[in-house]
This record gives sequence, structure tokens and C-alpha cells, in this order.
Amino acid sequence: MMSRDPLGAAEQAATAEEIVATLRHDLRNCFGTIRNAAYFIRRKVAREQVCRDDPRVEQFIHVIDEEVIAASALVDDVIGSRARPLRRTVSASALECVRTAAACARIAGPGIRVDVDAADGAVELDPAELSLAVRCLVENAAESMEGGGVVALRGRVVGGARYRIEVEDTGAGVPEAEREAITRPFYTTKPGHLGLGLNIAGRVAHRYFGALTIESGAPRGTRACIELPLAGEAPGAGAAGPPP
Repeated sequence: MMSRDPLGAAEQAATAEEIVATLRHDLRNCFGTIRNAAYFIRRKVAREQVCRDDPRVEQFIHVIDEEVIAASALVDDVIGSRARPLRRTVSASALECVRTAAACARIAGPGIRVDVDAADGAVELDPAELSLAVRCLVENAAESMEGGGVVALRGRVVGGARYRIEVEDTGAGVPEAEREAITRPFYTTKPGHLGLGLNIAGRVAHRYFGALTIESGAPRGTRACIELPLAGEAPGAGAAGPPP
């Protein structure tokens, strides 16, 4: 572990982005519920005597709807833009990103070793973000092995057009019933953890036209995989920047 974490700034930005994205999603759902309720009330009371006696009833229902629309736009324009960090998209060495992730991984448990076996490949992205995503997977794997064990970190070109990074542990594995839950923001069974590591890794993979998958290891444990297009192979390669 390094004395100074070169991925600290990237981690802070990714954590803030994940929190804001979750907050924005939840607020949108709340606003949608309020609009639906206002629409129902409007339809229900439109022909009632109360609306004929006092036209302000319909006016106030309209005000509710308009204010919800304005609040939703404010969430997108203000909260969304403030959470968007600056990115440095370059043709980067996937091998160097894997090595940085292994070197920076914070592993507190005794008897845990990270074995790196990776070939090189050029990927077009912000190298700090990929390194952080892989580090999240390595740390997650290490935390699953309470009695010690080996985290296998592998990287290779597959199919001539994509780079695949695998992080496999020898822990107890993830029960099938929890496979979907562990990818939710803030879901964690570990005290003191935010439960954002897998979300950050998945968001980074998706941002650069890749994907994160969680599989059962062989013969036990869990295998997390990030697969990304090689430089020049991504849709819209050479455009101004990555997707949000």
C-alpha cells in the first residue's frame, strides 16, 4: 500500500457522483408520484361542486404540478452539473491501470495476497477511473475472505476487440438471492462501509462502453469482471468525451 493514495481524488469524485445520482433518481421518483397524485385529484374533483364554488381549488392543483416540474428541472440542472467531475480521456495502458489498482488496494485483513497476471492492451478512458474501479473490486474481494486467501487479478485481450479484467476471490461466494442486491447503491453487510464499490465499478465500466458482471468463482468464491472495448473499438470513438 502506498503512503499517498494517487486514487484519492478519483475516489472522492466517484463517491460524490454515485451519491448524487442515487439522490437524483429518488427525487425524480418522488416528483413523479406527486404529479400522478395531483393528476388524480384534478380528475376526481373537476366536476365536483367544490370546484364550481371555489376556482382556486383547480388553480392550486395546477400550481402543485408546475412547481414539481420546476423542482425536477432544478435537480437536473443544478445537482447534476455540480456532481460531474472533470475527466481526462486518453489512450491508456490497461496493464498500468491494473497494476495501480493492486498497488493502491487497501487490504487490512491478514493472510490475504493479491496475485496479478495481466497482459497489456490500450483502452480509451480516464486511467484513474479504471484504476479506481478495479481497486474497488479487489478490496471487495479481499473483504470477503475473513480467514485469508488469494485475490486473483487478471487482465487480457479477448476477441481481438475487448479487454477483460477479472477479480476472483476464494471466499464463501455470494448467495444467489443476494446477487442482485449487492449491486444496489448503499447495500452492504459490512459495518462502516458505504456499499458503493460495485456501483462505482459498474458506472465506470458503463461510462466507457463496457460492462461489469458478477459470477460464481471456480470452485468457490466470486468472480467480478470488467470488460471494455480496446481503444478505437468503442462506439463513437474519437468523440469529444465519454458518456456521462
